[in-house]
Amino acid sequence: MATTMSFLSARHAELTEFLDALAAEANHCEDVALRNRIDQLYDRIEHAERVLGVVANLTSDEDSSEPSHRHPDQAEHLVLQLKIEHLGVEPPVWRRILLPSDSSFWDLHVAIQDAMGWHDRHLHAFSFLGTPERIGIPLDDDPAAIRPGWLHRVEEHISCSRPLALYEYDFGDSWFHEIRFEDVRDAITGATYPQCLAGERRCPPEDCGGAERYKEFLEAISDPTHPEHTDFMDWMKLTSGSFDPEAFSPQDVRFTAPSRRLRSLLNEQGTG
Repeated sequence: MATTMSFLSARHAELTEFLDALAAEANHCEDVALRNRIDQLYDRIEHAERVLGVVANLTSDEDSSEPSHRHPDQAEHLVLQLKIEHLGVEPPVWRRILLPSDSSFWDLHVAIQDAMGWHDRHLHAFSFLGTPERIGIPLDDDPAAIRPGWLHRVEEHISCSRPLALYEYDFGDSWFHEIRFEDVRDAITGATYPQCLAGERRCPPEDCGGAERYKEFLEAISDPTHPEHTDFMDWMKLTSGSFDPEAFSPQDVRFTAPSRRLRSLLNEQGTG
């Protein structure tokens, strides 16, 4: 039985990793036809991954004297409803997501990256009203300045009594996002989280220079007579290929596993 459980768990982990890779490709794919094919493949593999996960859990239950179920009032049976909105960007770019209430700030970081469409290429930090504390990825030259997000839970800092937080991504371009607590609700049995409920508009391109430069970017690409039109269009061809600032659908968001990204980060830092 132990051999069977180990085999099923390994295959389940492989499927989960493959789903993460597909999700990353889908979140940043510009070709509509190819995006649709990736989505269809994702849905089929996700169904198989769920079935295999259930079978692996059942096998694990049979081989263990400990009960696998948890009391329904524990944290993982609640989800937080959060609204994430870019600051300084017009028209507004925002997302509304559901996140398990026992999530870490690393989990929230990955969910924001996936929901917004960022590529997770830069440092980030969360900050809060009334305290100098920052949570994210510790800096090499000052590790104490930013506390590791994977060691701190979201619900400790964001709740109905403390509804606002700030998320900064890319300390060069300084993309600031307001995080607003909206609700806490019961998780739906059988549902997977995080989920993206709603949102509007595509997030700015990576490395375009920040909010003010993004405004200039939008003006330039929409006006062929703009002095920087050609430069920006050539830059887009080398990066994203094309850019529609109004394009966004919550159904297109695919969330990746935070644990996989965390392992990669810790391995890069030599602490994994």
